[in-house]
Amino acid sequence: MTITVITAVCLCIVEFVIILLVAPIAKPIMILGFLPEDIREKAKNHPEPPKHKQIIAYILFIIFIAAFIGAIVFLGIDGLKNDYDYWRLAGRFLFVLYINKAFDIIIQDQWLVLSTDYFKKIFPETANCDGWHNRRFNNKNQLKRIFGYPFMCLITAGIFMIFQ
Repeated sequence: MTITVITAVCLCIVEFVIILLVAPIAKPIMILGFLPEDIREKAKNHPEPPKHKQIIAYILFIIFIAAFIGAIVFLGIDGLKNDYDYWRLAGRFLFVLYINKAFDIIIQDQWLVLSTDYFKKIFPETANCDGWHNRRFNNKNQLKRIFGYPFMCLITAGIFMIFQ
């Protein structure tokens, strides 16, 4: 269980750091996708950063995706080495995804997006948008993921059991 918790926490930290680094240098459409609708609309014409900065942002994003996939593969292989059965392996994946989702909702959405001025500084034209106060802006997308995770974890555990 310790390895699972450490892996989940490490993923959350990597994700948070990459968001902080990527947000000011990415193409605006890449960042605006997870902000409230009125903010997206107001910032849709925000100027793009130079191409070299956008490339760095994409590289950082790819690093995060690779870290996430690597963590799942690591947890799967470690689980098989420790004789995890199908259900325990699926539970391990589910635990990591739900820890990450809780972190996403509480720290990234509610704190970083809505309680700090971090994104307002990146998109100053959105300073007066009501979306900065809408604590429910991402509920629909979050619920889709929360309900979809068990199925993804069952499939992932099945894949690991097949290749055991």
